[in-house]
Amino acid sequence: MNTRNYKKDVSDQGSIKGQTNQNFGYSQPQQFQDGISRIQEEMMDPRNIQPDSMFVNFSGVLECGECEDEESLRIEYAVKYGGDDWTYLKTSNNADDAEPSGISQLSTSRNLHSRNIVWNFPFECNFQTKNIFGWPQVVVRLSGPDFMGRSVAKGYGSVHVPTQPGYHERVIRIFKPLPISGFTGFLGYLLGNTAELKNFDKVISSGEGREVTRVKSVGYVKVKFHVTLVNFDKFGYL
Repeated sequence: MNTRNYKKDVSDQGSIKGQTNQNFGYSQPQQFQDGISRIQEEMMDPRNIQPDSMFVNFSGVLECGECEDEESLRIEYAVKYGGDDWTYLKTSNNADDAEPSGISQLSTSRNLHSRNIVWNFPFECNFQTKNIFGWPQVVVRLSGPDFMGRSVAKGYGSVHVPTQPGYHERVIRIFKPLPISGFTGFLGYLLGNTAELKNFDKVISSGEGREVTRVKSVGYVKVKFHVTLVNFDKFGYL
């Protein structure tokens, strides 16, 4: 093969290779890669992900309240919820708590014209659920010193967490169980063993046995809520 024919063959091979790159060039693989990227972006878009759970976050303050003629009270709360679908989501602040609960400081009323006692005791809870049955409720217990300085129960109450997102104010009506008889009440007053509810959070939240329990209204507690609901619209609740 002479030099002229060799150059011609090389030139023909180069033109065939250039034609191949032109017909099957890198534009098509790039378009294919762009298509895959768009599909991945659509799959990762939160708006296109079908949720499998709903989330409830609420925080607030047990602000203030009154209970008969008591001047010094502390407030204790517990958040109760029902059903196996509910899961209490723990954070770094409450990693050791089996259930959301807390107890405030002992506060004293300094107002001569009112028995209003201020606690401003904060709380916060996060839940995950697949069903709204067993909606959480806040159960409270008031306690304070008696005439001998012994801490005794002064009243109980509960309120369900608001079912709409946003800011809410609620008033919990406080009640106190009555003793069986006057003599029992007087004896309990002397011994510091007044009528009270054992496992008050479970008794009040479930309502079992309330029909045979004699109580009287003794005051109120004001509560402020900030509620956030996530994915409830995806399940048809909002």
